[in-house]
Amino acid sequence: MTSDDIDARARELATRLGTAPPQLQEGPVAAWVAEGVRALPQPERTVLVVGPAFGELTPAEQEAGLASALVIAELFRRGKRTPLIAAGVVTVAAGAAGLVVADPKWLVVLGLIVLFPVSFVLAQALWLRGIAYGHDRRLAEVFGRDTPELLLDLNARNKHEIRGILRAYLAVANPSRNSRSRRLHAV
Repeated sequence: MTSDDIDARARELATRLGTAPPQLQEGPVAAWVAEGVRALPQPERTVLVVGPAFGELTPAEQEAGLASALVIAELFRRGKRTPLIAAGVVTVAAGAAGLVVADPKWLVVLGLIVLFPVSFVLAQALWLRGIAYGHDRRLAEVFGRDTPELLLDLNARNKHEIRGILRAYLAVANPSRNSRSRRLHAV
């Protein structure tokens, strides 16, 4: 598939999804991204970065990968401030309660300095779980259950292992394949 073919197909998929047509560019995509394409949500439109691994996929996997990237970008764009707001609410509530009951007050400030980033990371992980479920649901609504199932299979076959703290974070932020599949069959 040529760049022009990918661009045309991505525009068709965006129309079906009711999103703005993306801008396409070739570039690096991490090996653990099985679809070989990643979305960079911009205020006006999404930039789809297509990596070399995209060309190794079957036509059905390529189409599913493009649709997936478009859906993720749209879901991200809609709720990108959610984790920040949630962390802020938790921190303000804890700060107010702490100022009422804690002594000395400097301990409250120290606790809030620790609490905000921790609550942000946890809120973001929960938000990303919601994005994964919303992604599967939206793809099933527009393209049928086979599309998200194909992507789950593609990701299961991907042998590139993520290491370190990112792996631990993704274990919390990304629901298991079984959990996603169960929810998908409930749609």
